[in-house]
Amino acid sequence: MIPPASRRGGMADTAAEELVSFLRSEAGEYLRGAIAYTETDHDVLFLRDDVADLYTEAELTELFAYYRDQNRKQVGVAPFDLGNNHCTVNFYDDAILFHFIEDDAAGMVITMSPEAGRDIVQFITRCLKQLHENSSQSVQAPEWLRN
Repeated sequence: MIPPASRRGGMADTAAEELVSFLRSEAGEYLRGAIAYTETDHDVLFLRDDVADLYTEAELTELFAYYRDQNRKQVGVAPFDLGNNHCTVNFYDDAILFHFIEDDAAGMVITMSPEAGRDIVQFITRCLKQLHENSSQSVQAPEWLRN
């Protein structure tokens, strides 16, 4: 795991610690990583050692340039009248990737081992609640979450 000291700022330390604690309690050993990003930077909140060994800092920087671009493409795009897009989920051979879109250049990427694929909607709902309550970014909670 990458220790909190290697974080670069952005998300307040207390909020980041609470989020990582929440993710670890929800996903247990299946949690692979949690990285917040803004327009100009990214914060590694948690990265399991075996996952950290897979990526260089340059690759992480490139990865989050990709997600910033995805945000710009997805924020405000509504092909159907369904409300805001809060999270995209991609299922890969080696990971489930949750991309929480906070605004057009900020968000959170959380990855888990594929074995964690049970109860995904419940997990997404709990993450949205945590991000709504603890993120330094403005996360607009869906109506069903506020009840």
